[in-house]
This record gives sequence, structure tokens and C-alpha cells, in this order.
Amino acid sequence: MSSVPGVTPGQPYLFTRSYHQPWRALLVAAGGFGAAALLLFVVDATGPMWAGMPAWLAAVASIFAANAPLVVAIVAAAAFTSIVGFARATGVRHWVWTDLLYGLFVAIVARAIVELFAPTLGGFGGPLGGALSSDATLALAVAASAAVIISPIVEELYFRGLMVRALLDALADAGRVGASIVAVTTSTAAFVLLHVVAAGVLVPVGLIVGSLVVGVGCGVLTVVTGRLWAAIVAHVLYNASGLALLLW
Repeated sequence: MSSVPGVTPGQPYLFTRSYHQPWRALLVAAGGFGAAALLLFVVDATGPMWAGMPAWLAAVASIFAANAPLVVAIVAAAAFTSIVGFARATGVRHWVWTDLLYGLFVAIVARAIVELFAPTLGGFGGPLGGALSSDATLALAVAASAAVIISPIVEELYFRGLMVRALLDALADAGRVGASIVAVTTSTAAFVLLHVVAAGVLVPVGLIVGSLVVGVGCGVLTVVTGRLWAAIVAHVLYNASGLALLLW
């Protein structure tokens, strides 16, 4: 009987190999994380340079810095350290309708916890409270699309689709519970750290609490379901609810 390298016959779905070289996948992930953190630091450090440029251009630069290195890491890890293809490696191959319910539940709980510790203040305030210039409107549209669509999907593919699943593979000998705890804890710590770096000097309490809750919630969803869609739904809805409250 033939077998697929890296997959143990009879192994539960959750612990079939997403990455047949998980430690190399994690090394690729570390490189992507370092590059993203460096680019975010550069964008923040060169802030005065962006002052004379269109606001939407500064928004695009920030989005690129945060997401481009992660996308490269996701694709590279799937291409060079996995034999099952991108969709199966990251967990997006299968969709089950219950993923929508799981994601909605985690998003509601996460948003409730964040609002309890650091309520979102709506209306934006300042010049955004009145009429918006065309430049400001475009910048707001770019930032909103990134917050609700681009960043949640990229971050889930990276932190849960790559990091969590690669850690589960690398630590499979430790057992399901042990590997899951380490995978969720490690990915959440990295998730929070990157958001802190992106925030710059002043880090809001809500950002830390939100990153922590979303990191744990999405990590648990990935471990329990063996798929990534519930985590993506949770992250998208969490960010969308935050944006809605901010615009209220």
C-alpha cells in the first residue's frame, strides 16, 4: 500500500501533515514576521516624510508593510515545505457552514470583551466628524478595506494557517493537547507583538486586549475545527464590528 510522505496512516485529520517540513515552514514564517516588523518600523520612523503626500498613499504604504512580507511567507511555506498544496496546507480547502456560526460566536465574544475593557469611541472626532475631502475619503476607504478584508485574511493565513498548523505538525509527538497549547500561545504572542509594533509609540489598551482575545479565539477555532474558515470569519467580523462602532 502506498503512502504519502509526512502523513501517518490512520492519523486524525487535525494531525495529518499540513507541512511535511514544519520547522522549515516556521523558519520561513519567522523571516516573514521579521520583515513585516522591520517595514512597519521604517514606515513609522519615516512618518514626517509622508506628511506632504496624499493620505491614501500613506495608508497603502502601511498596508503593504504589514501584509506583503506575510503573504510571501505564506506562499513560500506552502510551496517549499508542504506537499499537499496551498489550500490543504493552510486549511482553506474545506468549508463547512458551521464555521460561520463558530466564527460569529467568537467575534461577538471578542468584541464584547474588548468593549468592556476599552470601549470604542465613535464619530472619529476632529475633521473626520464633518465633511471629508476627496483625499481623506479615499484614505478612509483604503484603510477600511484593509481592516475588514485584506488584513484579517492575510493574518489568519499567516498566524493560524501557517504558524499554528506548522507548530501542530512540528510538535505532534507531544500529543494533541500539548501541541495545541503551544501552537495557540506562540501564534497569539506573535500576533499581539506585530500589532504592537504597528501601533508605534502609543499602544491603546483596546489593541492589546483585542489582539490577545482574537489570537486565542482564532487559534482555538483552527485547532478544534482543523480548518481556517471559522477563524477568518471571526477575524473579519470582529474588525468589521470595530469599524462600525468607530464610524457610529
